[in-house]
Amino acid sequence: MQKAKEKGILCVLLAFLMSVGVLAGVFTPKKYALAAEDFRMWRQLDDRWGNTAIGGTTVRKSGCYITSIAMVAVASGARDTKDFDPGVFAKQLNDMGAFSSGGALIAWASINKAVPEISIATANLNFKSKDQKGKAAEMKEYLDKGMYVICNVGGHWVYVDGIIGDDVYMADPAKDDILMFKAYNNSSITFYQALNGKNKYSGFTPLKTENDAKASSTTTTLTSTSMTTASTTVTSSASSGKTSTTTSTTSVKTSAAVTSTLKAAVSSAAVKAVPKEYKTGEYYCTSAETVRIYADVKDSKSAVASLEYGNIVNVLSVNGSYGEVKIGGKKGWADLEKLEYAGAAQKLSAGDINGDGSADAYDLALVNEYITSREKLPEGVSVLTSWEIKAADLSDDGEINNTDVLLYLMRICN
Repeated sequence: MQKAKEKGILCVLLAFLMSVGVLAGVFTPKKYALAAEDFRMWRQLDDRWGNTAIGGTTVRKSGCYITSIAMVAVASGARDTKDFDPGVFAKQLNDMGAFSSGGALIAWASINKAVPEISIATANLNFKSKDQKGKAAEMKEYLDKGMYVICNVGGHWVYVDGIIGDDVYMADPAKDDILMFKAYNNSSITFYQALNGKNKYSGFTPLKTENDAKASSTTTTLTSTSMTTASTTVTSSASSGKTSTTTSTTSVKTSAAVTSTLKAAVSSAAVKAVPKEYKTGEYYCTSAETVRIYADVKDSKSAVASLEYGNIVNVLSVNGSYGEVKIGGKKGWADLEKLEYAGAAQKLSAGDINGDGSADAYDLALVNEYITSREKLPEGVSVLTSWEIKAADLSDDGEINNTDVLLYLMRICN
């Protein structure tokens, strides 16, 4: 009887929350990408965890912060990618009620509860310097102390893999770029955090590649030293499963910084190993800055529309690295290097927008967010993919509205 009463109260609360829009959350989605075993390739919109709930939103929409911290957990040796990823981390935090309805972390201490070996060492630290050189130096001070750094680059968080001179190398939950100040405007890079890990930060994390047992592959790791010596280890795994390792050390006239740069280049090459092949279909806007839509491919001055961080748009045709879109009744061209392909259409069960196997309060939050955003976004721009919209249409009338909200409430209450 008590459980029945609690369920009834929950339904009333859900109905009330929907009426005031509390479940809408903060809309901050990022890039779609397939994950790899190297944690630096973790992306918020990975199918495996993109729709994992964090408060009233999802990792896909608001998970850059916890994804960056998950990277710290692995980089410091506190966790391993075999059984830990942003989805696992998000679920741990969500289960302990660590998020607000908008996906914000209520208390930094919850990070330490989920992964005891890591902790937030500082509050948000505003940069004292205004230029790239000064900001890089400020973050490097903490790296030199053995701490790990994550940086906010305009409402979005990234993990700092290492710093060489003025160049800040990052692992971005949004995209494949690795040079922070080339990927983001200096003016948008305003503050950062330092974290303690299981082991102290000691430089770029060595590149790790999980090899398919049936394929041949080669992994090369360049390690930097304080002297002019470069050590190269080449491990070859043949299809037979036999592994041979050859290590050679050669004195070279180069600095540790140059060697580290080569290491970073190896990491970058691995991250960008798959060439860009643009195709028609739905794309996520993965740029922290506004992406302008131009009337003509060759005209970068006459903008007919724009896309914001997290918007979804359908590309009708492709011309080089530009895609033709139709927004607000006007056709234009978007730079696809700033967007990310959402993948082939998926078949989702009715009501199960986030693909977790049930139509629940988290899906209801996404529906509410969609309805709210529809009033602000022009035709042709959405916050859900077409297949997610189809799954949300419980009434099967071709439109997402209050009828669908009521049907969700009925499902949840039953």
